[in-house]
Amino acid sequence: MRAGGVLVIGLAMIAAGVALMLVAGRLDRGFETNGERIYFTGRNEAGERIAYSGAPFTGMGSGALSCASCHGGGAGGGRHRMHMLVMDAPDIRWSTLAAEAHEEGGHEREYDLATFRLAVGGGRHPDGEPLSDLMPRWQLSEDDLADLAAYLQSLDGGP
Repeated sequence: MRAGGVLVIGLAMIAAGVALMLVAGRLDRGFETNGERIYFTGRNEAGERIAYSGAPFTGMGSGALSCASCHGGGAGGGRHRMHMLVMDAPDIRWSTLAAEAHEEGGHEREYDLATFRLAVGGGRHPDGEPLSDLMPRWQLSEDDLADLAAYLQSLDGGP
């Protein structure tokens, strides 16, 4: 075997090892909280993929969506391309969500976990109007939902 072939095989083995480590959750960027991990990876601290349905791109590519896939690293949203689809993802920082809930529905109560679950899991705004069909319907446990909400609150100095 030539040196070039050995190099290619060696690099392939390294790549396979790194991929296995990523899948096993052993190599990450050092997330500080479970909510941050969920936001960026779509997996919780136990390494479980958060299931979702409803997005038109479900089943396309790796199926490894996360909140950051659409809403960006700082949760500020914006226009981006997902596969061949151009979309405008909204700002989902907690202060923005709370302000919109108050403006749209005239709600007297604060934006809370119940309204957050309605959006994330049920695809509905606090006033009951449907979210975009592009929004996946995430199936989060109560703990994972609370952790994700806490992470979004932390992005703008929330509690």
